[in-house]
Amino acid sequence: MASLTLDDLAGKFQSETFKATLRGTFTKALSFFGSGFMTEAPDEIVDPNQTGTFGNLPQWNVDTSDPDQITTSSTTPINKLTAYKDRFSWMELEKGWGAQELINTVSGRGNDMIEEIAVHIGEYWAYAMQKRAINVLKGIFAAELSVSHSTGNTYSGANISNAGVLAAKYKLGDWHRMLSVILMHSKVHGDAVSNNLITFPAGPVGNNTFVSGNPGQILGLMPFADDDLTATAGVYSTFLGGRGSMLYKLRSRPGSALTNRNAVKTGGIYLELARDAKQAGGTDEIITRVSCMVHTPGVAWGDAAPENPTLAQLATGNNWSKVAPDKLIKVAELKTT
Repeated sequence: MASLTLDDLAGKFQSETFKATLRGTFTKALSFFGSGFMTEAPDEIVDPNQTGTFGNLPQWNVDTSDPDQITTSSTTPINKLTAYKDRFSWMELEKGWGAQELINTVSGRGNDMIEEIAVHIGEYWAYAMQKRAINVLKGIFAAELSVSHSTGNTYSGANISNAGVLAAKYKLGDWHRMLSVILMHSKVHGDAVSNNLITFPAGPVGNNTFVSGNPGQILGLMPFADDDLTATAGVYSTFLGGRGSMLYKLRSRPGSALTNRNAVKTGGIYLELARDAKQAGGTDEIITRVSCMVHTPGVAWGDAAPENPTLAQLATGNNWSKVAPDKLIKVAELKTT
């Protein structure tokens, strides 16, 4: 079996190859990231050096009032832009592994062991972020968006259909054009294929896929299947959105005050190597930590909602409050079997 110790890992954690592999795996691993449905908030929007337990996305109310008429006797009134608070909560998370666990994960990979560890860690945190995104969607659709942005029970007793997708799209009215992707469970995706909902320039499913590489669309929406979108009481939630329908951010955490050899930050993920000399004759350990936010712009984390929320708290409808006009909340839900 391959041997892996802190000495093997310490120097290589600082290598650009390790950091690049970790960053690339994190941002490409899952459909929420790969589809563009969830994107990283720019530093100008969410400061990665922000402190505290809560933050706010800068949001301004749209001024739809008429311009003032210019006359020989007019004085131009000065109007103020008004903002609304779009609050989110930071989450503090960590995960540790023993060196032996990592050896079992990458055993037999030879010189690729360090790269495989980077892949393992990147995939783990990408999955953890996606789980939080799904629970955020559960929470905001439990109450605040349950009518304005969801088809509710209208199509929940049948398989996915064009009528259902259209109904979900037009929850945003004339802003339906902002929706470009549709995320669904593989069972729902299979129903869409079977019922010829996925179409190509040349027509329904056929040789076009193999010739052009075009995966097809559903009424102008690019489909992505992800089995983390599990059913509740036999009903699947399919989500329509566009690029940046959800935002995430990894912020800075306090670094090691003693040394940076066994601690590294890459892509917002902090890794620290340690050794517990008292356990099992000495155990080498790797600890990973993130401070992150996941948010749907326009639906705020409530003023009375807890800090550093759990998955269950994210999925609780009472913790969320709609603060933006409906059309500015770029997500819709279709419920089907």
